[in-house]
Amino acid sequence: MELRDLRGFTVVNLGSGGDEPFALPAWARNGSTLVDVDAADRPAAISGNYERRLTLSDIVAGSPGVREFTTRSFLSVSGLLEPKPELVEKYALQEYFAVVDRTLVQTRTLPNMLAEHGIGHVDLLKTDLEGLDLEVLLACGRLLERAYCIRCELRFEPFYEGEPKFHDALTALDRRGFDLLSLSTETWQPATPYRDTLVDRRDGQTAWADCILIRRLTADDVVGRARQVVLLSGLAQRAVAAYLLGTVADRIPRQCRDLLTPLVTPVQPAAQGSQLRRLARTVRGRLRTLAGRDA
Repeated sequence: MELRDLRGFTVVNLGSGGDEPFALPAWARNGSTLVDVDAADRPAAISGNYERRLTLSDIVAGSPGVREFTTRSFLSVSGLLEPKPELVEKYALQEYFAVVDRTLVQTRTLPNMLAEHGIGHVDLLKTDLEGLDLEVLLACGRLLERAYCIRCELRFEPFYEGEPKFHDALTALDRRGFDLLSLSTETWQPATPYRDTLVDRRDGQTAWADCILIRRLTADDVVGRARQVVLLSGLAQRAVAAYLLGTVADRIPRQCRDLLTPLVTPVQPAAQGSQLRRLARTVRGRLRTLAGRDA
């Protein structure tokens, strides 16, 4: 392994509207490319540590063809799939899903789109495609086979017509060599007279999750694991990144090890923040004690 093996990353962000660029360390900039794709919105203007950045408005789907693209009042929910009317009503989302425009568009697969720009591999593939995530991922072919990490949005309660359930999507990705690393769930409260007064915001339907998956690599794939360290650090998954670094640390040059180690070192909170957290824990503990006595 050489230092050049830790450069030349390609990050593709599908449905990137409003996103800040994925953070790469400055030393990984050479040869690295960021591709932002969003048909309805634009990503943040900050370029990040990339030698090349493409901002595209292509309509990406699982297959090429003519389909109807719907622009909605809330741009982030614009897309090719129709929301289920009963769920829009269940969560009182009519205002967000109001139709602004419907247009026939030519869809493209991600491999074909990237090939036009000379891109033949992707290290990190991020998708937020309003129900199309799995369709697009499975159509990536060798791009998916060579990717090291995926960040995607999968739903426990499919909101769009034709969207798969969480467990079916996860099974399909598992068969293609990816393990679920973490998920951050989103809970939605149905429209009831009590919704605005709920104390526990977890009281509701676990609707979807922002998922991070990593490719299963053999212990002999030193370069792959080292590149996963960089990606997982940028995804705030330092614990697993540190573990992976530990599995290859004695097989990579010291220069590479010195660059990767700061990426997995836990970020210590500021002293002020720590004091405030300790105070908050103390107050909560005292309140629980008092509540117990009152009971």
